[in-house]
Amino acid sequence: MMLTSVATSEFPLPRAARESRLPRRTHVVVPLVIIDVTVPGTSSAHGRRALHAALGDDLRLYVVTVDQQHERVTFRVEVTSRTLDDVISLLTSALDRATLGRAQATVIRRPRDY
Repeated sequence: MMLTSVATSEFPLPRAARESRLPRRTHVVVPLVIIDVTVPGTSSAHGRRALHAALGDDLRLYVVTVDQQHERVTFRVEVTSRTLDDVISLLTSALDRATLGRAQATVIRRPRDY
């Protein structure tokens, strides 16, 4: 009878890092303000221009209603990267005849740029 020796390690060997594994994607938390804004007029063009001038590139804008009878346009305004106080301040200084409606402050998650 012949004996064969087998060498084993009591400690597991670490696995080699996989080169194909992508780095874990992380996110940043960005403020988001959603507010309804009503401006006088029967066309949304003037209100859109004023809102873009006041709030810049971080603005997403939706026309909610155009009330021909009462001559007013209501927008749903979504602004990222600003606080609710900042948005209200900018709107009240840029739009002297606007009515601010329901407002909500929250956050969104965006992928972090590498």
